[in-house]
Amino acid sequence: MSSTTRLAPAAPRSRRRLLLGLLTVFLLLLAAGMAGLYWVDHDLRHPKADSGRPGAWMTVDRDEVSGFAHVTVPVSAEDVRWGYQNGFQDDFAVLAFRIPQGELEEYKGSLAASGWADTKYVPQIDLDGFQHIGAPAPSTTSPLTCGDFYTPGKAKNIGTRVCVASRHDGTNQVWVSAVHTP
Repeated sequence: MSSTTRLAPAAPRSRRRLLLGLLTVFLLLLAAGMAGLYWVDHDLRHPKADSGRPGAWMTVDRDEVSGFAHVTVPVSAEDVRWGYQNGFQDDFAVLAFRIPQGELEEYKGSLAASGWADTKYVPQIDLDGFQHIGAPAPSTTSPLTCGDFYTPGKAKNIGTRVCVASRHDGTNQVWVSAVHTP
């Protein structure tokens, strides 16, 4: 009889170990599944360039970007950089370049922009776009002057923001961002 009492406590321990083992296997499979979903979701959130998927940066030439933004790049412009992002509903373009100090007023006059005003705020999507193309970030320490304009289109309007700031080397940095707007 004593041998029977000794075996009885061993049975609940083995069941407990079996249940803990099954729980561990379940949790490991769940963690592996979550990691797999994160990996798939990461590819959806960060599409490869030129994939044509929403959020993908597309390879386009400078003239296409300036045409989309309805902004001309002066012949004297230096360090011209541009980018075009395919959107789910609204495409987005950025353009950055430097022009000589003496050409700034003439250039601003050639734009349809109105309401030129000093500002320190630049939308985060613009900052991300300028960072993507390797352009200097719009400075919050120096005076930054921005003007906006809208160009009506067949299906959508294009909203364009142009910001300029003086540089220490006698040039002006120009940042242009444009997006489809309803």
